[in-house]
Amino acid sequence: MNAINAESTAMEKMDQEPSSHSIKPVRLQSVEEGGAAGTSLFEGNLSLIEGVKVKLEAVVGGAEITVGELFALKEQSVIKLDSLTHSPIEIRLDGRIIATGRLVVVDDNLGVAIEEIRALK
Repeated sequence: MNAINAESTAMEKMDQEPSSHSIKPVRLQSVEEGGAAGTSLFEGNLSLIEGVKVKLEAVVGGAEITVGELFALKEQSVIKLDSLTHSPIEIRLDGRIIATGRLVVVDDNLGVAIEEIRALK
């Protein structure tokens, strides 16, 4: 597996000087699809619904900015997110966290390697 440099969307608040922060590219690990092992999200016979499509979201982080900062955004602007570079990525289904993982590269796409599956209630 090769490490691939990926440009990060550098994160910093609009009201701060860009030169006062360290902006670095993010290093992501390249992985192959498949080969999953461990606990499944669902157990049992799902044959009646296995073709139904659902929308998953991978949430890296968020930011709280003012309306003024929002309207001041331009191309190449940087927004500092509230998560650290080593923080787990949240996998959400219908807004609920169902798993966490880490960012990886699959071919030329970003992906998430699942590290923990949470119980559905």
